[in-house]
Amino acid sequence: MKKLLLLALFSAIAFANWHLYPSAYRYLQKRASIIKDFYFFANTSEPIVALTFDDGPNRKTAKLMRVLKEYNAPATFFLIAKNLDYKYDNLYKDELFSVGMHTFSHKNFDKLNYAQIDRDFTKAVALFRAHNLEHSLFRPAYGVVNKRLDAILKKRGIKAILWSNDTIDWSKRLKSYRSVIDNLSSGDIILMHDHATSPKELRALIVAIYAKGYKIVPLKRLLKYKSKYPIK
Repeated sequence: MKKLLLLALFSAIAFANWHLYPSAYRYLQKRASIIKDFYFFANTSEPIVALTFDDGPNRKTAKLMRVLKEYNAPATFFLIAKNLDYKYDNLYKDELFSVGMHTFSHKNFDKLNYAQIDRDFTKAVALFRAHNLEHSLFRPAYGVVNKRLDAILKKRGIKAILWSNDTIDWSKRLKSYRSVIDNLSSGDIILMHDHATSPKELRALIVAIYAKGYKIVPLKRLLKYKSKYPIK
């Protein structure tokens, strides 16, 4: 019983200023030795946060962008390379938006060897270049962090971006934007998905962020600060 109470206390302390899906935290605990090479959360007291979207582009992306433009809210879209199509290219020319890679086809890199991960990057980079898209930032599918990926990122000079505040928009049963706002902290990187977040939900989230006194800034502004980490 005492051991369980200590574990609960440790979890509460470790989760301070974090809003992560519990399994994500447990996963990162096992990889504490390498997470310092990944970026999670800007170490700043300035009331600024960044919005990020995964898994696009898709038919909902333009609708979300209209809401972001309405509130002059910058965002970074981490794109699955195989989803790229020339009909989407104009979406990302707006200065309010930036992009990063989100693998070629959303495979789980924990299930791939070094050569397979490297080939995935080669295909993704080729498509990003064909569409004249920036590819210096990367977010792994499923938030995967491992030594093989770490080595490839270093070799290619690409920066890996994770997150500190998860909307859990992919789970309609568990999603709570109120919970995101209740746990909002300076320097947060907020995770959403193009296909799972509705324009109405995005509008409500942006309004709540502004109402709490925070400013939404480009992700690259947060990257000027050192990262905080969920595991010491």
